[in-house]
Amino acid sequence: MSDLARYVKGQDPDRDAWLTNFFTENHLAYETFPGEVASPEQLKFIVHLEDEQVYYPCSDELFRAIIEKRADTVLTSAYIGIWTRLEKLVREVVTDPYKQSYLLSLLTIKFNHETMHKIQLPGRIEKRLLSIFTTISEIGRPLAIEREQENKRVAAFLRSEAFEQAFNSQEGLEITDQTTLTDIDLQLHLLRLRRLFQLSSMRPLWRQDQPPDIDTIRKVMNKPLETPEWQWLCNWLRDVIAGRRQPCVLWVGGRSGEIVFDLAILRIFMKIGIKVILAVKQDFYYHRVSFVDLLEDPTLDELIEDAHIIGDPKISKNELLRQLDSDNRFLVISDGTREPFNPLLTSVTYARAFKEADLVVYRNPGGRESISNHFQFTRDIISIIPADDGEVDILLKLRHPKAVRFSRAELRRMAQDLIDMVEQEKARGKKIMFYSAIVGSIPGQLTTAKEILNVFVEYLRSSLHEVVIINPGEHFIEGMDADDIMYMWEIFQRSGNIDIWRFQSVDDIVKSFELMGRKVPPEWTGKDATYSTGCTKEMEIALQIQKQYPEMQLIGPGYEKFQRRKEYGVGKLYDRTLA
Repeated sequence: MSDLARYVKGQDPDRDAWLTNFFTENHLAYETFPGEVASPEQLKFIVHLEDEQVYYPCSDELFRAIIEKRADTVLTSAYIGIWTRLEKLVREVVTDPYKQSYLLSLLTIKFNHETMHKIQLPGRIEKRLLSIFTTISEIGRPLAIEREQENKRVAAFLRSEAFEQAFNSQEGLEITDQTTLTDIDLQLHLLRLRRLFQLSSMRPLWRQDQPPDIDTIRKVMNKPLETPEWQWLCNWLRDVIAGRRQPCVLWVGGRSGEIVFDLAILRIFMKIGIKVILAVKQDFYYHRVSFVDLLEDPTLDELIEDAHIIGDPKISKNELLRQLDSDNRFLVISDGTREPFNPLLTSVTYARAFKEADLVVYRNPGGRESISNHFQFTRDIISIIPADDGEVDILLKLRHPKAVRFSRAELRRMAQDLIDMVEQEKARGKKIMFYSAIVGSIPGQLTTAKEILNVFVEYLRSSLHEVVIINPGEHFIEGMDADDIMYMWEIFQRSGNIDIWRFQSVDDIVKSFELMGRKVPPEWTGKDATYSTGCTKEMEIALQIQKQYPEMQLIGPGYEKFQRRKEYGVGKLYDRTLA
């Protein structure tokens, strides 16, 4: 891999300028489009990046060609493919001659404009043109009848007696005198999964009214699958069945027809104890399943009747974990995009689901080039897509070895350790004070904020008798992001063990600088806990806790002043905007 693929800014000003142009032209620059593009912190939920490393959602070869301004050949071919699909779509679904001609003319103008400079990524152009098509055509669910029919055919096939007999045959089981019941249980699950994966690549099952004959079905479903990638997945599932892990899988669904097989596979996953989050497209993208399809396609609506559908594109970590910790084994979300795979544009909910998953399974062929580039991700990814009919193509991408993950069990354990500690101190007659302070709300001042916090807490400890002061800054572990921190602390805060909850005041900060022998600098003048989104959320929690435990004291700025910071920057240790 060339150095260019691992692009780092600050070495060539002309090339950096062209890079900036690449991101802005593709509407992928967070600084320019903060409402649409994932923040660097959110991106790191999905992609493991070193300092100053630049991420791009395409193949290394395409990125290199664009940066070197020689992408004409590569992009022209991809652009032609986009236009071919789009023109076919318009002619298929727009029946009014005038409207069809108008749409094709408009899309031609837009297409020529977008492709003129050979810097636009194919996925970005296709998304924009599809947006124009769906808006102008006023067709709510293009290709809906065809896609619903494909799903209906597969569902009928899976209910057929012929399939049931073939699917439940013993062919392929290896049973000897030494085979244990545990071995048989494992073999049964893996055999069923393998059969479903291979059948899911048989396109005639959803494209034709009559499925292939049963002999063909048996031949396909009993074909051996012995790739290293499949063996890796079998070993991963073996640990699940043996009870060595209780994982969550993020399953990124495929196209119509295939999705019915996906749901059958997920049922097996759930049966062996795996929590499942199914992600689909936010909006129409040809035959890919979208969020609205799940609600309006009768076949899919029936198949996911027990799923919990999450429509909020910005669900909090705490709420997502509450859903995962509940009896719901099956959650459904949107990825927030109408592109094959683009971590820069996924929803907050999707990014958080990716971060909380133990394994991510991709079923979409279009995203393969963005998965197989040199970037590594924070979770193990396995891409399983159809090859020839009856065969699957599997790509395994192991997570970056430095990717840090704090499981919810670990975070709960850390919170419980704190709870146990303060309960012992309370048993000795001591009071517990929790100190909420600015930590990262002033960009570039993280080190100073920690210094202020530590100096003032030590001052309080030297001034107060028989009071245990909890300083959050002393319990930070490298690699934790704001999502992890807020989740852990909320468990502790709601335990009912806090006697005094103190919020940092302007006087606290002035005293801290006085103790350090320094004047208060301009960026800290007038600041207090009300400037922090984290503290604002903690004040809301404190008021809720005080209703349960009226004797808990609140010290610091009044609640009415905690109204400025209402949006927490996803994964950030500092705030995103003032309300």
